[in-house]
Amino acid sequence: MPAFLIDPDQIQDHRLSFSTDEAHHLRVRRIRQGEIVDAIDGQGTSYRIRLVLLDGNDAIGEIVEQKQEHAEGQPYLHLAVAMMKGQRFDTVVEKATEIGVHTIQPLLTERGVVRGEGKLERWERIAQAAAKQCGRSHIPEIAKVMEFDSVVTSFAERELSLLVADPGADGSLEENWVPDSRCLALFIGPEGGFHPRELTCLDGQGACSFMWGHHILRADTAAIVLSALVIDRAFRHTGQVSTYQRV
Repeated sequence: MPAFLIDPDQIQDHRLSFSTDEAHHLRVRRIRQGEIVDAIDGQGTSYRIRLVLLDGNDAIGEIVEQKQEHAEGQPYLHLAVAMMKGQRFDTVVEKATEIGVHTIQPLLTERGVVRGEGKLERWERIAQAAAKQCGRSHIPEIAKVMEFDSVVTSFAERELSLLVADPGADGSLEENWVPDSRCLALFIGPEGGFHPRELTCLDGQGACSFMWGHHILRADTAAIVLSALVIDRAFRHTGQVSTYQRV
């Protein structure tokens, strides 16, 4: 069953109040008083909660189990991805949330065809819904749209290990892996790829470029598939289990 979202500030003495929206979802799913539901707080903790009251917009639960999700620990992946047309960025936000991306940074790039400030509130709602659906306890932060150069500088100053997907790179992800990486940033360009100047900028900040095969992926596909590969590689390097399940 999809998890419900709670506000940790509403917890007192092992009891909590659900928001009006979540109370509505409880009614829609025909949850009855006394039943136990799964919930997340979006900050890395999951709960099992017994519903003790559901009356109109009021819903109160009692916490019967609480745990910090170990899979939400390091390494962290920050996905920096170029803006896309239509609803394709919506898909990136949804799937990146499901596979365990820590933050999502929309980029304005030289070859990008989409400008503007984006749809931050919409993306936040999509990330919340995706986290609830997959039971992930951490909801990734969706950053404001920023210019490419500013993001590269910011990530470098934070000492993130930079990775860039480039079909013209020499070597695969395995061959060019950054040892002992705990905080990573993966850059995904627009449909036309990053401009050579942008690749030079990344290279100047010590970014590791990698290629993934002989097929050219659409930007949204690349963002999802390559994020999953990077997360899996990072967790295998630390000896942990990745945040998504192989099928």
